[in-house]
Amino acid sequence: MSSLRLYLPIIVIILAGFFLRIHNLESVSLRGDEAFSVLYWADLPVSVSLTQIAQGEPHTPLVYVVGRLWRHFVGGIESVFSLRLLSVLGNLVGVAAIYALGLRLSGVRSVGMVAAVMWSLHPFEIWHSQEFRNYGYWAGMSVTTLWLGVRLIDRDRKPDWILYAVAACFTTLTIYTEPFTTIALACFAIIERRHDRRFLGRLLFLQASIVMLLVAGFVLVQVLPGFASTYPGLVQAFSLTDYFARFVPVLVFGTTVPFKLSHVGFALSLVITIAAIILLQSCKRQFRFVALTGVIPLLLLGLASSHYNLFHPRYVLSAVPAFILALVLGSFGLAASMRRFIILRQSVAGLVVLLPWFVLAWATLHAHFNDPAFRRAPAWNELGGFLSTRVKQTDLVIQLSVDPAFGYYYRAAAPEMALPVHSAQPEEEIVATLEGLRGSFDSIYVVAREQAGWANAGVVERWMRDNLQEVLLTDTSGLPIRQYMDWTIRGQFDTEIAHFGDAVALLGHEFFPDPLPTGELLLWIYWKPLSRTKHFLKSFVHVYGDVNPATGSTLWSQDDQYPQGGRLDSTSWEPGRVYRDVYYLPTRELAAGEYQISVGWYDPASGARLSLADGADTFVIDAIHYAAPMRSES
Repeated sequence: MSSLRLYLPIIVIILAGFFLRIHNLESVSLRGDEAFSVLYWADLPVSVSLTQIAQGEPHTPLVYVVGRLWRHFVGGIESVFSLRLLSVLGNLVGVAAIYALGLRLSGVRSVGMVAAVMWSLHPFEIWHSQEFRNYGYWAGMSVTTLWLGVRLIDRDRKPDWILYAVAACFTTLTIYTEPFTTIALACFAIIERRHDRRFLGRLLFLQASIVMLLVAGFVLVQVLPGFASTYPGLVQAFSLTDYFARFVPVLVFGTTVPFKLSHVGFALSLVITIAAIILLQSCKRQFRFVALTGVIPLLLLGLASSHYNLFHPRYVLSAVPAFILALVLGSFGLAASMRRFIILRQSVAGLVVLLPWFVLAWATLHAHFNDPAFRRAPAWNELGGFLSTRVKQTDLVIQLSVDPAFGYYYRAAAPEMALPVHSAQPEEEIVATLEGLRGSFDSIYVVAREQAGWANAGVVERWMRDNLQEVLLTDTSGLPIRQYMDWTIRGQFDTEIAHFGDAVALLGHEFFPDPLPTGELLLWIYWKPLSRTKHFLKSFVHVYGDVNPATGSTLWSQDDQYPQGGRLDSTSWEPGRVYRDVYYLPTRELAAGEYQISVGWYDPASGARLSLADGADTFVIDAIHYAAPMRSES
């Protein structure tokens, strides 16, 4: 029973962290880098990924091996949940590790428990736990390596050497910035064991050997092929103020803080400085550890970022334990110094001091899970699902974003291509490609949007607009979808279904009964002008059903427009030529039930409608059953 009481709290904390990390784990689609990892780390044989992919990507060879092994373990790449579970489980190791690290540094079990709770709830750790990349499990293994390193420094036993060597080897070979933390731990060891040259020699030799393995892989995979000399880095260059305005708040809370990061960052920097001063006065060993492991990785990343654009907090996730422990140890130290004035136990008083962190962490987690402004990736899954139900083998899909996530979710039969291929592709080359595609497909879908800042942005859409008819415009949660077809109608129509006066004939229609993602019903109608008219004419499509209680009318939805959206007019159109009009019928007012779709023409100046042969002024082209989708309560 005593063992259960001892370990039950940490088990509960780990379970809480697990459920937070699997919450909505597959509801958000893969982002671009994550999809790249799935397609090129996990889904390619290691021999291919190391010889064809790793030579142009700044990641260690080990991540390809781990990704491929995990793919075999979960049985494929079809389940986003299973893929992301690698990071979930790897990061959860950090809960137990930071508990053990806090206990070892302080000797107080409650310090370790509070640190474990903070890791379990940490929004930045959860963010990286929910993607198939190496950052999530690296963070968990990095804090484990720190704990094993401190235990080795304290005890110097053979099992400690073996465990530290294994953990350090895996962690270091996982990411190129882990040596920053290795250097910090080495500095801590030099101070703690400064009189034990034998121990320090063995430790530094072990660490140097592991780092040399990393360097060897880097030279073989990235330097010799020439990638390292041309890679500029893909985030941003060094900025001194960003240490306080961005790194501190992100490493303490994450990127989904629902406040201005710089304001939070400067305030947090002051709080952490105060915590460090408290530690310096109360326990110099604790101060040295959090100062070295928290500051050295940031400084070394800044140095590296003066040559490459790598200045991003995710590359120093290994510093998160230092920030957590600084806050916990500082809060407990403050509580201890105030024990004369308060009646609370030290652990309870420390939690009270930390209460603002928990409140802001919870708000940050809420924003992460629920605020669309912090959505980590566009809705590629929704886009892929929509296209899979709509496109045909004779269509073409052009995706503007050049995002690997599109390729993961796209499962339709139609061929797809990325255009522009890159940000510097000349406009003339893009136009020549489009001209070569013209007439080869029944229709062309243009989806998503170019990367921000691309100089050739808009070229594809301008060409489409100038040369083809847009027959579909919708979007899936902000990802635009456009479909284009030739203005010239290829199909032949055997009969004229109805005549509206002596001006225009109805030839046929195509109705799409499933509402578009934006909530409209799509209808294409084919007309043939019979003669030119004295006044401009306008067409209408009306949806009629039972009496609408809200309006007292049988009209539920409609779309009125000039021919081809104003591109043609009835006073000058060419009689005998077939053309297509596109109508969008809003469904927001439609209740479930039976409806009729009627069409007609009228003079917008006078309101007079054109008559059919039987004297009616509308013609029913379709009858539909509409099943209203369930609407969520706001």
